Amino acid sequence: MDPIGTYDYTTEAYSLDFMGRLPLPTLGNYLLQAATQHAEERAAGYTEMERRGTAWVLSRLAIEVIDADGLAAPIRISTWAEAMERIFIKRCFEVTSAETDKPLAYARSIWAAIDKNTRRPTSLAGAWPDRMMVPGRHCPVEIAGRIAAAEDAPDGAPDTRTVRYSDLDINGHLNSIKHIEAMLDGFDLETYRKASVQHFEISYHAEGRYGTQLARFRRTLSPGTFACALVDGDRAISRAEIRF
Repeated sequence: MDPIGTYDYTTEAYSLDFMGRLPLPTLGNYLLQAATQHAEERAAGYTEMERRGTAWVLSRLAIEVIDADGLAAPIRISTWAEAMERIFIKRCFEVTSAETDKPLAYARSIWAAIDKNTRRPTSLAGAWPDRMMVPGRHCPVEIAGRIAAAEDAPDGAPDTRTVRYSDLDINGHLNSIKHIEAMLDGFDLETYRKASVQHFEISYHAEGRYGTQLARFRRTLSPGTFACALVDGDRAISRAEIRF
C-alpha cells in the first residue's frame, strides 16, 4: 500500500464562516480525519491501538495557509509520516485544490502514543515504519521550539469558558479542535473581516476535563501575531501562536 494517503473533502456553504471562508477548526477536523483514516488503513489506527491498550494523542499542530479562499472549494488532503522517534511520530499534510492540484495549505504535526491505563507515553520502537513513512517529502511549515506563554504577559484580563458535553472527545477530554475554536473565538469579527489566519500553531500540554473552568489569555507578540493560552488553575493546558 502507498505510504501516502489521499482524501477528498467538500465543505457545504452552510459550514463556511461569515466571510465565506473555510473555518480553520473545520480544516483541522479534516486533517485529523485524514490522519485517522490513513493510520487505520495501515493497521496503525484506532482499532490496532485499542487492541494494544494504547491511543494516539496529538501533541503539536502547525498549519500554514497559502490560499484561504481556495479552501472553500473541494480540496484534497495528502498525509504521510515523515519521522518516528521513541515515543513520537511526526506527520505531514498537503492540502491542494481537488480540481487544479494547486497547493492551498500545509500542516505538520507531532503525535504521541500513550498507555490508556497509565496515561503515560509508550514506546513506538519497531512499529509500522514502512506503512506510513515518507522521509524528506516537501512540507514547508515548521513547528516552533516553544510557543510564548500568553498568560505571563497578557494584553488584558482573561475570559473564561467551562468544558461541557459537546467539547469532549472519545476519551472524555476536551477535543483537540475545541482548543483551536476557543483560541480563535478570542478575536472579534472585525479582525476576521480584515484578514484571515495565515499561520496557526498549537501545543497541547494537559487534558481538559468536563466541568473545568478554563481561562483564555491573549498576548500581542507583534502586529498581526498573537500568543494565546487556555489555563486550568495555574497551568496552561494548551498554547497557540496565531498570525493573521
